[in-house]
Amino acid sequence: MAYLRIFEVFRQKAPGDAHQHVGEVEAPDAPAAMVLAKEHFARREACCSLWVVDRADVLASHWAPEVFDAGRAKGYRRSGGARARSAGPA
Repeated sequence: MAYLRIFEVFRQKAPGDAHQHVGEVEAPDAPAAMVLAKEHFARREACCSLWVVDRADVLASHWAPEVFDAGRAKGYRRSGGARARSAGPA
């Protein structure tokens, strides 16, 4: 029996749209994964492009969630701007 790999599938609904993750397929190689992805994810939904990516090729972070929070604490970058005085009665 052939060794099956897991491929993540991304679909683009219309030209210019972002590709969205829609699921996964198991296949022995990338060309077979593309055929399976087309059959599973492009038959009933709008589709103009598919990407298949071997899950082994996806680099995932394994950091604690706090690592991502550190970049948000940048209040010093926000500016309230100068407020213009309203011209009242003279």
